[in-house]
Amino acid sequence: MSFENFKIIFDKIRPFVRTLDLFNWGEPFLNKDIGKMVKYVKEQKPSVRIFIDSNLNAISDDNADLIVRYGLDVLKVSCDGATQRVYEQYRRGGKIEDVLANLRRILKKKKELGGDKPRIIWKYLVFSHNEGEVAAARALADEMGIGFEVSGMRINCGKEIFEKVDDSVKRDSEWIPASDEYNNYKDLTVGKKACEKPWRTMTIDWNGNVVPCGAIYDCGKYSFGNLLKDSFGKVWNGEKFVKARKIIAGKCGDDPGVICSICKMNGYQFF
Repeated sequence: MSFENFKIIFDKIRPFVRTLDLFNWGEPFLNKDIGKMVKYVKEQKPSVRIFIDSNLNAISDDNADLIVRYGLDVLKVSCDGATQRVYEQYRRGGKIEDVLANLRRILKKKKELGGDKPRIIWKYLVFSHNEGEVAAARALADEMGIGFEVSGMRINCGKEIFEKVDDSVKRDSEWIPASDEYNNYKDLTVGKKACEKPWRTMTIDWNGNVVPCGAIYDCGKYSFGNLLKDSFGKVWNGEKFVKARKIIAGKCGDDPGVICSICKMNGYQFF
């Protein structure tokens, strides 16, 4: 998303937005303007809480400076291992030494500027291959003085809303951790029975296309509207959003043309 388009979109959602996630399907720090986006939001509406979730294999000096200087609220760093051998099994092509070096650069910048933001959290997804390094990763996070968040992995996120959870588990079983503590799929009867997202959130793609949540990969095919072309009100109260809410609330029948209907038919999965 270009910075100019970002400003157009943010100005439309500004009266309504409380939390802004500057990430979705892709690595946010590959956008050279993401630091400028943080700056713009904080200047226009300081109360907005901004979150970034990153693999942190690459971040420019400018972006590192801007996210600290203008108060990014939370930076979650996805790093699923304490050694390169384990880390690279899921983070293909990534280098854990780069992640740790970039973490230390941001911590150094916080110290230089005397700020307490962003709050930095090491986010560790537990798979079958990396259960044994949770303690070592936690120790590294403690050594750096950052938070540590550990949770079980999810099956293929691009497919999960299009299939039953049993089929997902069968296909991706080799990745699921053995420990009950981290296995999200031990009891397949436990999960969401409804979804609040079409009433509370919207996900905006790089080109302005809008879908109700971040679980939808093809934002063009399943678009509920476009915020570069239309007003917030026209999208939020548009035909697709209204129908999605009615489907979830049981006030109308299913419609495969509305992505929320497909997700509902497949049991909402675990997200």
